[in-house]
Amino acid sequence: MISFEMMRFTTLIFLLGLGHSAAGENPFKTVGPLDADFPTVQAAIDAIPANNRRQKLILIQPGAYFGHTVLDKPHVTLRGAGPETLLTYNLGQAVPGVDMQPVGWQGAAALLVTANDARIENLTIENTYGKGMQAQACSVSADRVAFVRCRIMGWQDTLKVDTGRLYFEQCYIAGHVDFIYGSATAFFSDCEIFCREPGYIVAPSTPPEKVGFVFEKCRVTFPFGDPKVYLGRPWRDSPSATFVQCELGAGIRNEGWREWNVKPPLVRFAEYGCAGPGAAIDARVDWVKTSVSPPPAGFSKEAVLGDWKP
Repeated sequence: MISFEMMRFTTLIFLLGLGHSAAGENPFKTVGPLDADFPTVQAAIDAIPANNRRQKLILIQPGAYFGHTVLDKPHVTLRGAGPETLLTYNLGQAVPGVDMQPVGWQGAAALLVTANDARIENLTIENTYGKGMQAQACSVSADRVAFVRCRIMGWQDTLKVDTGRLYFEQCYIAGHVDFIYGSATAFFSDCEIFCREPGYIVAPSTPPEKVGFVFEKCRVTFPFGDPKVYLGRPWRDSPSATFVQCELGAGIRNEGWREWNVKPPLVRFAEYGCAGPGAAIDARVDWVKTSVSPPPAGFSKEAVLGDWKP
């Protein structure tokens, strides 16, 4: 069943015509079944020179593009026609590849981004493998990568943010166990985080000098029945995750967070000025920072992303 949020998302994309190039903006290549340059997204990416230095736009028509897509050329924009443009795959990371070794988080992803200065817009990225194994929808190991109005959907380990600075705006991210995880610095603005079943939202492994994950004015939502979910657990290194003025649904557990591999005081988890039925801080674990006040200036988008302005 399509949720009200997804209906609103689809309508907004349709009204704005965001699947097309803006006036004066010429696509480098088009992808699709009709009157397009290539039938697959990978073929369009492969047509870009390895040393590309100017932003190139690839327009993707509505449709389901099945397989493992690797964005390995810098300065590329992938722009879909809305939620009905799907980059889809069905593989778990422990499944053996052609070399009989597990494909890992790189090989399981429907979209793997390994090149800097990428922009992904107006499409759905999904791994339909289901429960029982880590199965990434999207994995990113690059700097200055922005996702705008995308749906990123999986179950366990949906979104692997491995390195660099990443930005997510008006995205819908769905999963149930550690479904946003990794070592990158990632800023999420006005996103919907949908918890499909009981589990954990984040599992960061942040280096000590980095900010980690910041969710600003996001909504944490649940299916009917509000399955119980932790905001996160500390994976490794000096994990950092901060929720700022977010709307937290009723499925958030009273304690909020759960211990795991890393112990305080190395854990850097915080909530500032959040609202909603899951935002009560009275019973939160005592090793996280909770406050009804606004956050310090260091958690603003400008401070988190530095000299990069997506």
